[in-house]
Amino acid sequence: MKRLLLLSTLALAAGCYSKESETPTGLTSFRVEVTALTVGDGSGALLPVVNACAAKYGNDQAAVPPSVRGTAECLYTLPRGDVDIGLSITALDGNGGEMTSFNGPVSFRVVPGDITGDYSKRWAQLTNGKGTGSVRVAHLYGETHVWVQDEPFELDYADGGVVGDLTQVPPEPATRTFSTGLSTPIRFSEPAIATLQTPEGTSETSAFVKQFLRIGRSPEAGEPLVQNCDPSDPNNGQQMKLLITGTDSSGFFVTDMTACRVPEKSLTGANIQTPEPDGFNPGRFNSVYIYNYQFPEGLDAGDLIWTLSGTVAEFTSTTQLSFPSWTLRENVRLLPQSEWNKYLSQVPPVEINGRLCGFSGSPYLDDLLCGYSYRNFKMESLESSLVKLRRVKFPRVFKNCDANGNNDMPMFCPAGTGAARTWKNCFEEPADDPDLPERQCVIDCTLGIGQFAGTICAEKTTYTNFGQFVVEMNATGPAAAGLDESVPARITKLSVGATQVSPGRPQAEGSRLNLFCDQPVRVRFGEEGVSVDQTDTLIAANTRFEYTLQGPEVQLALVRDAAATRNASCQLAPDSRSRISLQIKDAVPDLNPDCSETDADAARALQCKQLHAATFDVVGHLKHVGPARPRWNVLPRDQDDMCCYPGPGLECPKPIKPCP
Repeated sequence: MKRLLLLSTLALAAGCYSKESETPTGLTSFRVEVTALTVGDGSGALLPVVNACAAKYGNDQAAVPPSVRGTAECLYTLPRGDVDIGLSITALDGNGGEMTSFNGPVSFRVVPGDITGDYSKRWAQLTNGKGTGSVRVAHLYGETHVWVQDEPFELDYADGGVVGDLTQVPPEPATRTFSTGLSTPIRFSEPAIATLQTPEGTSETSAFVKQFLRIGRSPEAGEPLVQNCDPSDPNNGQQMKLLITGTDSSGFFVTDMTACRVPEKSLTGANIQTPEPDGFNPGRFNSVYIYNYQFPEGLDAGDLIWTLSGTVAEFTSTTQLSFPSWTLRENVRLLPQSEWNKYLSQVPPVEINGRLCGFSGSPYLDDLLCGYSYRNFKMESLESSLVKLRRVKFPRVFKNCDANGNNDMPMFCPAGTGAARTWKNCFEEPADDPDLPERQCVIDCTLGIGQFAGTICAEKTTYTNFGQFVVEMNATGPAAAGLDESVPARITKLSVGATQVSPGRPQAEGSRLNLFCDQPVRVRFGEEGVSVDQTDTLIAANTRFEYTLQGPEVQLALVRDAAATRNASCQLAPDSRSRISLQIKDAVPDLNPDCSETDADAARALQCKQLHAATFDVVGHLKHVGPARPRWNVLPRDQDDMCCYPGPGLECPKPIKPCP
């Protein structure tokens, strides 16, 4: 009791008082007003708004009032390049009044976004507390703010020193207050998978590398995100739907089911050899691999997720998100098994054919490697998507080209022009290049030329280290023969009657040709001027005939067989022997492509014979492996992603089932 009384007495003696906080003096913040948003190419063109907003003004972008542009009701479309943001800046004191005594340079920051351009676009001079400026920025999305700050802007560094035009850098004042101010929000469309996958300029690398992105929106976070496509696109205005198309030991693949179509000609620098029939890329740049560092517990192929976030990275030229997080929307494994594929069935795999590989109307050196040509955005549009290979052939030879035993294979690239174009070192080759024997071995094996001419060969070190091996794709020719007719300009059509006919031009020496006729015909191969009669090779009607030109043979002659009921319609096409990579170790561990038909074990020998004689349809995810040859790799998910067409009198190798 005495202790409490003493404390009360002391409190009364000390008394209580209050003191108002002192108003800060000098510069405390800035008023930042956005005066213009234009395309960052100096043209002054206005940024477009989303189609839903433009539709309210007669689909006339120019008619959209400045006051509504960039608001929550009228989002700007997500820019694919630089944007110039015009600013009016006022210095403020602690009472919020204009501070006319402030004179000096201020710097800019944009969140989210990356400031680009030269130094003149990164700061503004304030005189008597006021100034104007323009900041150039890229990678804008979502709710964006421009910050003005009384602090130095960041310089660019390279090779250990400052780079750029330093005459554009203002003198640094004696003191800085580090005061800051920000604009009202500028609202852009939210990012989608296509945001980070669609090429900008001529680069195949994501423009958002090292950026943290959030894709999608859960219901508790606001209105669902919808697609901003061309009004003619059926997906325009559709709610974003993110589908898990497959999982592996380190992550998973996601496809945006409602992404917009992308016209082929809309991409700068696209290497279009044979246009797509509908004018759109075969994929929508709408898939990405998520590197989770471990198996994604709780996710299964066919599930839907609301959101996906992570840091954009490039690994072996494949764009991926790392350090990810996601929110689950629907787990299909909680449904009856008959419904597990209800969403996967809506995203059928796209077949990889010669048109997608980059074939033009005439054979070309790069044809040997599907999709090798740079800026082949057809293949890029399908990166990490489910694709299908039809009737591929497995290698018959696995050759170890690692002569020096360093477990590393040298790269090779095309070089030269015209008839002198060939494959060699990707860099300047020294006269005594120690890797030359290895490189030539890899070139010959991978491409099926030189010592491996006419043979499907896979380099064994690459297979041992990475599980990747080369397969030969379906040959060019009519679909009726089970061949690839995606590049019609490579197929010669002939009407064959009682008088012999030949193609209009000679064939390349050593070419492998495919011939298909709807009536029986006779054929002979030889030098130019070769003739044919009824004693020559008979090709039955509606039967694929394959032949490799020998020695001096460069031409063929055809005549209708005596048993034909009418003139034959024939189709002739050279086989490009194009290669692509396959990786099946995880999906089908029991199928061993590195086998021998002379194995001492009779069962293994038979298995190998069946594998070599068969052709295969393969479904899998498409990955870009820039340093590899071939550069594109297909990864099936499990053995159900493969089926086979057995060789004559044989069965499919175990555990592969026959194709339906």
